[in-house]
Amino acid sequence: MDPSGSGKSFLVNSIVEQYLGYNMDVVIIDTGHSYSGLCAYFGGKYITYSEESPITMNPFAISEAEYNIEKKDFLCTLIGLAWKGADGELGTVERDVIASVISAYYSSWFSGEQKIDELKFDTFYEFACQRIPGIKATERISFDLEEFRYVLKKYSKGGEFEALLNEQADQSLFLERFIVFEIDAIKGHRILFPLVTLIIMDVFIQKMRNRTNRRKALIVEEAWKAVSSPLMSGQLVYLYKTVRKFWGEVMVVTQELGDIVGNAVVKDSIIANSDTFFLLDQSKFRDRFDEIAALLSINEVERRKIFTINQLDNKEGRSRFKEVYIRRGSSGEVYGVENALHQYLIYTTEKPEKSAVEGYVSRHGSYRSGLDAFVADLKSSGMQLPEFVTKVNQSVAWSSGN
Repeated sequence: MDPSGSGKSFLVNSIVEQYLGYNMDVVIIDTGHSYSGLCAYFGGKYITYSEESPITMNPFAISEAEYNIEKKDFLCTLIGLAWKGADGELGTVERDVIASVISAYYSSWFSGEQKIDELKFDTFYEFACQRIPGIKATERISFDLEEFRYVLKKYSKGGEFEALLNEQADQSLFLERFIVFEIDAIKGHRILFPLVTLIIMDVFIQKMRNRTNRRKALIVEEAWKAVSSPLMSGQLVYLYKTVRKFWGEVMVVTQELGDIVGNAVVKDSIIANSDTFFLLDQSKFRDRFDEIAALLSINEVERRKIFTINQLDNKEGRSRFKEVYIRRGSSGEVYGVENALHQYLIYTTEKPEKSAVEGYVSRHGSYRSGLDAFVADLKSSGMQLPEFVTKVNQSVAWSSGN
């Protein structure tokens, strides 16, 4: 948990670069284009959500062997999220009805008893709307079918989000080593943001089960806030427990104190299932650090270590670096995250620096060639980086204007 400007992006980029060097698979859910340079450098898959090209998946299309209690719970959560929203809750009766319909839907498909053209949300929605009245009548229970039908209609054929749950994900994703899902365009959307985040988490779970010969990591940047609700808590716990069985790990990244303090879902689903904690410069939180210390069980000895971060006179003769406190178990130490110039330019989130590098990349045909040329020209120019970046961007603007 790290305040803005403390070096969060550089730390996570550095960790991901090491993971890729260890031949791990990495999936990142991001909302700020923090990993575009690293993804380009390693030739990964960078997927940006847009209205023209939404991130889609058909979570209903599974084989009989894949249908189990975990998948059923996932689909219950997915439908509940689509119906009630991220802040809503499914009542016991509502969840039981949905679970019953899911069971009947797959039983009909696998047995061939009832004609279902294809496994997808469209056919599930139609099946549910036909099935639920019978359940209500037989069991004499209250279930708001009209609201269920109306709200979920938007995800079916002809609806506003008809592609979201009806079109298969790109199957090549399950073989990609490095994928970044950039969903900044919908981070303010109360419906799409949590749904797309949940869909991506399911893509990772499938990938994790299929890629059994290597370690896997799911890194969830600020997008984790979309699923930190009571409705999602069970799915988060399931993700953490499942990932350990398949040689994987989950990393959650945040820079806002208010996001974690007092959030029961974070405490019970994320912190309780995390073995390693990284803290960057906490000086901005000094006045409220008691809350963080209590949440993370940080004692006075560890607190003193944390408040030495970036405060010591140890920068002479070193490349750019920020310090980080890393804790496993009850104690940790402070380490320096030191980056070479090439790494700095790959990791940077400063728009002028990114634009200048990208200008070189477009002229040289590949990210690595463009980056090498940029560094060579910077060194031969004798300029400092800010001055060189300004010159490069001015020359690109001048060329574009002419």
